[in-house]
Amino acid sequence: MAAALASLALLLCLVSPAPALAAEATRPAWSDLTAPQRKVLEPLQHKWSSISALQRKRWMALADRYPHMSSAEQKRIQERMQDWAKLTPQQRDAARKRYRALSKLTPEQRRAIIQQWTESQEAQQAPPSETTPPDTTDTAKSAEPPPAEGSALPETASGLVADPPEPATKP
Repeated sequence: MAAALASLALLLCLVSPAPALAAEATRPAWSDLTAPQRKVLEPLQHKWSSISALQRKRWMALADRYPHMSSAEQKRIQERMQDWAKLTPQQRDAARKRYRALSKLTPEQRRAIIQQWTESQEAQQAPPSETTPPDTTDTAKSAEPPPAEGSALPETASGLVADPPEPATKP
């Protein structure tokens, strides 16, 4: 799970926006890509014209590295790219914001968040215990209490992790 998060963070890094230096260029156009690049970047084809020139170049660089990746890395990249292409511009902006916030955390804080998130995912995916009979009382039907401060990050509707806590500041 940590590897998946690291891959997503890397992917977000590759597509994170840079300050606008000039008017958005329309190059490179989809037709300017090589056949291998178009094949790798196919999930982005319908949104290519709305991607900034800087981001296009980053995607092209990823496509150029793609043949040298392991099959597992290639599969992960394709899955992440498809997920990214499905996001609305607002969801992509929110993902970039979360990435920037996570990048400001210390390695220990990031590891703690990843561990908490992984544990919460495992708990959600774990089948109910066969030794514990299901509780049919009204209290069992009530919503779970909200997570405690600093607990695992909840997922958003897009499947991305919600905003991380603000990094602790030193006095």
